[in-house]
This record gives sequence, structure tokens and C-alpha cells, in this order.
Amino acid sequence: MNAIPASVMDEEGNIHVLLPEPLGKGGQGVVLRTRSPGIAVKLVGEAGSATNAARQARLRQRLENLRLLPLPEWQLAVPLSMLKDRPGYTMRLLQGMVPIRSLIAPQGTAGTGAFYAAGGGLRRRLVVLAKLAALLARLHAVPLVYGDVSPNNVFVSESPDASELWLIDVDNLAYRSDAAGVFTPGFGAPELVTRQGGPSTLSDAYSFALLAYNVLAQSHPFIGTFVEDGGWGDDGEDREALADQGRLPWVEDPADTSNARVHGFPGHLVLTADLRELFDRAFGPGRAERSGRPSMAEWAEGLQRAAAYTVRCAGCGSTFYVSARYCPFCVASPEPKFIHMQVHRWDPEIDEEPGASRIASKPVWHKMVDLEAEVYRHVTEPVLAGADDPPVLSVRLVASGVAVAPLGGYLVHVARGGTLRRVERETIFPLPVPGRELCLHFGDVEAPHRMAILRLYGGVA
Repeated sequence: MNAIPASVMDEEGNIHVLLPEPLGKGGQGVVLRTRSPGIAVKLVGEAGSATNAARQARLRQRLENLRLLPLPEWQLAVPLSMLKDRPGYTMRLLQGMVPIRSLIAPQGTAGTGAFYAAGGGLRRRLVVLAKLAALLARLHAVPLVYGDVSPNNVFVSESPDASELWLIDVDNLAYRSDAAGVFTPGFGAPELVTRQGGPSTLSDAYSFALLAYNVLAQSHPFIGTFVEDGGWGDDGEDREALADQGRLPWVEDPADTSNARVHGFPGHLVLTADLRELFDRAFGPGRAERSGRPSMAEWAEGLQRAAAYTVRCAGCGSTFYVSARYCPFCVASPEPKFIHMQVHRWDPEIDEEPGASRIASKPVWHKMVDLEAEVYRHVTEPVLAGADDPPVLSVRLVASGVAVAPLGGYLVHVARGGTLRRVERETIFPLPVPGRELCLHFGDVEAPHRMAILRLYGGVA
């Protein structure tokens, strides 16, 4: 890519003044902000090169094809207009968004725990990755291939208190694989790196797994001791190239420790057992056999469940899995105070006592609520990864008990005296301590549905 120009003109005659610091560099171009709020520009290839006209023609055809795709109002930075004098286009981009690479510490960063907390901690990383997985699942269901999942093409809210997520660089969206795929170095599936296969939903899934491990563990899943100890193998091959080609074990391979983790957090701090199993499948059999890789729907559910299993540390403000009991990211972690929502299936023809705090069926979901949280529909109902998943319930601890409020007209009933009564507005109930639990029922109570038993743990007098 040549030097960044000071400005560009689109085909409608609008001049866009470019800010020099790139937002991201993908497999075939660079994305820059402009002085116009909410507008970014992607520059493709070399300006003024012999292939400029050909690139422009191919890009124009891709963008025309993109306009024909069935894309609802998803979080995609869809191109707005072509540039006039060079390959590229303008796109809409929400303000206050930054590349997801901002959640990955540069190698050698001191105080990684503090960096982790400053980016919203473990829970926020799980939430944004779950949203990315769900968005990719929606695209794959069309079916569309994204093609270049990387830290530069996924944008998240700049504020650590927000979890908005968008995909940029969508001009590579396609129904079918091309002979040669575009990918960002370090985030390409083995078949793309070796040119033995084109982009597919399964290459997207592999690139997603690479990105997810970087975001969660703060290290690349294949840059371990074997790669770090020497740049070249005994046979003269570049070890990092071997890693990119899927020819090395991943850093937490349970059967081969020759390339063990060097940097970042160990898996037991940032991965649940379910997430560990997904990574094992992606980076074990999934390296060579694409059909062995988890789907994006599996990733979305695994990450949602993991996020629901976290609590906040009152000491450092970071978040961690409740099974750890104390925060592993700081030295003075008090025991957390939280409400455990244990969600079960409920059948009114079988389960006769709506207020029972213990039922025979196994829980289908666990949700930890520390002080205040919104509960999403995937907790209270079976929801496909690509379906709408709005918040349906607000739960918060107050001085006199626990406040429960349905959101968006969602049906919520509380069990009292063996009967069910609808909760229509925020209602405060006594603290749901063990032995005096609170039972909530969701949706149509005349049909099989989900119900939750709420119990308060930690800090109980």
C-alpha cells in the first residue's frame, strides 16, 4: 500500500478527508476514519498501479453483488459509495468503536491483569465474542462466507462498559468459495494459508477460534515453546509458518506439550470446560479436517454460557468464573456476593408445585447476577444462535431485597402460595437466601416453559 492520501473523492463528488492512523489492515487493504463522523474509507491495493482499473472493476462487481445479498439490519458496515480515482469505498461506522485488537495486549505488556480489567475483564470479552459468533452464525445460515475474521475487521465499543459489535470489510462476503481466499496473517485457516482450499463457513470458524483464544487468553494458540525457542525447525522450515499451516500442536494440546503456552493466561482461568472442548476440537482434529471444527452456533452458545457463569470482583472490578470463588486477577479479592439463577424446564402437567425450590430435572442454564444485570432471552427460552436475543428481565439487589422487572412486555410470573402471579412492573421481593428461594416462570405458564430458582450467595448475614 502506498502512502495514505490526505483525502479521497467518492463517485458522488463528496470529498473525504482521511485521518492518517489506520483503523485496521486486512488481507487486501486498509480502513481509515474520516473527519466526517460515522464515515470510514477502505483503500484497496495500490493507487495508480497497472492493475488499478482491473481492481476497480472487480471491486465494483463485488459491491454490486453485495447489494443483492439478503442482509437485514445486522451489525455490518455495508459499503455506501465507490471511490472515484482509486479502488476503495466509503462505509458507515458507528462512533466510539475500536478494533477488537484493543482487547489483546501487545506481547510483553506489563501488568496483563490490569490490562484485562481495563478492557472490561473476562465477562465482556466472552459477551462480545458470543455476539460475534452469533453474527457469523446468521451469515452462515444464509449461507454467506465472511472470509477474513481478524482483530482488524471486528469492531467493539470503545467503552469497557458497553459491548456493541460490528463487522467491517464486508466486501468479501460471498455465497461460494473463491479459488484463493483473503486472510490476515496469523488468522487464516490452514487450507487458506497453504492454498489447498478456498474460504468457507468452516474457514471462518477456524479464524474465529484463533481470534477468540487471543482475546481470552492474551496469546496466540500456536505460538508456544516450540515456536519461541527457535525460528527454524531441524528441517529448515520456518516454525511460525508451520504453526500457520496447522502443522504444530496448539499451546494447550492435552496429548502433546511440545509447543506449550509461553504467554498469556492459562486456560483454566479464562475457559470453561465447554469452551476448552470447543478449542480442542478446533485446534486438534479441526486443523486437518474442516468438518471437525465447531460451528458458529456451538461457539455462540458456549460463550453465552461461559459469560453467564462469571461474577465481578469487588476488589479490582474484573470478572471471573464463580467456580474459582476468589478473583485470580488480583491479590485482595473478597468473596463475591451474587444471585444464582438456576434455570430448569417446567411442564405444568408434570411439575405440580410452581413454587418448589428443588425439582428433579437437571438445570438447563445457570446465570450469575452480581448486584445488577439484564437477563437475555437465551437464558429463559431455547433460542437459536442467529435469532433475535433481546434482554427480557432486569434483576438487581437493593437494600430491602431483590428487584425484578420484565422488559419489553415479556411474560414473567412469580410463584407464591402454590399459585403463579404475573410480574408486570419492577417488584421488590425478599432476599432469596437458601431456604427462602424466589421462583420465576417465563413465557406461557399453561405450556411447557422455563423457570428459574433464585438464591443469594455471599455476604449473607
